[in-house]
Amino acid sequence: EEINSQRMLRAITQFVVSIVSAESKYDKVKRGEATFTTDENTGYSIFQAKCASCHAEPMFTDFSYRNNGMPLNPTLKDYGRMRITNKKEDSLKFKVPSLRNVMLTSPYGHDGRFFALPNVFDHYTSGIQDGPTLDPLLKNKLPLSTLDRFYLREFLKTLTDSTIIKD
Repeated sequence: EEINSQRMLRAITQFVVSIVSAESKYDKVKRGEATFTTDENTGYSIFQAKCASCHAEPMFTDFSYRNNGMPLNPTLKDYGRMRITNKKEDSLKFKVPSLRNVMLTSPYGHDGRFFALPNVFDHYTSGIQDGPTLDPLLKNKLPLSTLDRFYLREFLKTLTDSTIIKD
């Protein structure tokens, strides 16, 4: 049949939904097939205390739209969800991304402004800008010590499914 944009979109959609990430170390730990190292387990505890309210397991997103305190990029002028809803209360709210395979998906942030995880950690520790739609969970920022950052990174590595990039 004729190739058109609608059929291409459907084909891409079918392909994307066929990609299943379920072979990470995290998944194996949850199935009882592996165990976290001490560093990974410490990172998991930090994650549960500081990140899991937005990045809920097992998908590592709550599928909501939130303002995480990133200032408006003056070049892009992307106001997030507000562009769709036309509601002021949705200004600078973006979908909470899944952290699955996060080690493979840089750059980070809805507009790619963070090139590495340390930049993301810096943002949540000291870069959050207050505003009327800032998520209440971030009003006091997320203090992350140097050790917290190390352990958190060790846990986040367990979310990488290396089979997905080889299939």
